[in-house]
Amino acid sequence: MYRDDLGRLWKGPYPFNLGAVSTHAPRVHGVYEILYSGNQAGRFKVAYIGIATGDTIYGRLRKHCSGSGNWALGRLGDPSSFSFVFYECDGASARQIESHTVTWSKPPFNTRPEYKHLIPSIAVH
Repeated sequence: MYRDDLGRLWKGPYPFNLGAVSTHAPRVHGVYEILYSGNQAGRFKVAYIGIATGDTIYGRLRKHCSGSGNWALGRLGDPSSFSFVFYECDGASARQIESHTVTWSKPPFNTRPEYKHLIPSIAVH
């Protein structure tokens, strides 16, 4: 299990590849993160956060692994340094979590600004 800065427990981390996505990613809605470990085992930095509200977490992660859905993720030089985690929740919670993350500590692979619907506190989620 992966614990974020606000204490939520996310499922994972799993390697960021098609095999692990097919095995571990759920076919439900929620929010997911692509984590970078670099040379530090067990120490992760959020490289990308995404929501799965129209598609499932499984569907979105498969698109990312195949190089579609986000141009920056599709250009990863060494995918073995990355892993994914996910948090199953409803669409409104997923949007709030993503909005909070990209506003306060924007991950490097989130390429578009998403400040429109900022909700400053997500402590209840």
